[in-house]
Amino acid sequence: MKPLVLVSTDERNVPEEVVKNLEPLAKVVYVENNIDEYIGKAEALLVGGEKVDEEFLKKAPKLGIAARFGVGYDSVDVKACTKNQVYVAHTPDVLSAGVADHTWALILGFMRHIPAADTYVRERWAKREKRFEFGWELENKTLGILGLGRIGKEVLKRAQGFDLKIIYNDVVRWKDLEGEHGVQFVNKEGLLRASDIMSIHVPLLESTRHFIGAHELELMKPTAVIVNTSRGQVVDEKALYVALKEGKIRGAALDVFDEEPTPLYNPLLELDNVVLSPHCASATWETRRKMAELAVENIRAYLEGERPPQLVPEQREIEF
Repeated sequence: MKPLVLVSTDERNVPEEVVKNLEPLAKVVYVENNIDEYIGKAEALLVGGEKVDEEFLKKAPKLGIAARFGVGYDSVDVKACTKNQVYVAHTPDVLSAGVADHTWALILGFMRHIPAADTYVRERWAKREKRFEFGWELENKTLGILGLGRIGKEVLKRAQGFDLKIIYNDVVRWKDLEGEHGVQFVNKEGLLRASDIMSIHVPLLESTRHFIGAHELELMKPTAVIVNTSRGQVVDEKALYVALKEGKIRGAALDVFDEEPTPLYNPLLELDNVVLSPHCASATWETRRKMAELAVENIRAYLEGERPPQLVPEQREIEF
């Protein structure tokens, strides 16, 4: 009998023609809402949004690989998977360009009031009920990039077309990029104090949970804008709301939230100095196709008795 592979997302994200590459090796079942029905027999899982932890693994005694559909894997307990000899793979690199594009869409959308402008044209312009608010230019502003990893580097590349001063903070010093792109390394406090626009691109780890909280927000300019396309929990959402409400910073553009989907009672939704999108920075046809292909490649390698090519960093030196 062929091993069972579960795909816990829909066919729009992982098209059937991509999954067909597994058919010679396995039986594939899409299980968006009924995963418990199959998980006990599954040997491989293409992970969508569910949490893969010790409790989940107890229900999946045959599981050998959890292939995350995405670069972030904070929903997967890597220590528990390693203890149970389950590989954890993800899909880095292939979504960096798409997320960087969306980051710049959020920056420009906020600075030039694009969502409000659309509403104004549809509802008010012809009636001349109210003048449209002015926006702000990027020229001579300082862009601070918090985390100069794969996505941060793509954001940096796209920033070259604007007359910006660019600074960054990262656990790694990228001297080659400093020379090539004229970006300046600063410490975290320096980045917070100097940034007119701060774009966040750090992974969610215990060390980065609420990395930006009330103290950090107090250090920022009252004209500063925070852009977050990483993980919602990197920013203390309650502290951010207070800072936005009290005018301690100018605004925020967010693709990610503490709870997702973010509830309609989230007070951030009541503010007009926030631009929001529904965790869709990687949601392009091109990016999602590449993510699906890489996730399937990770599973295929495992089924063929090979190491998955894109194991998470914690497992790259481990053999099961």
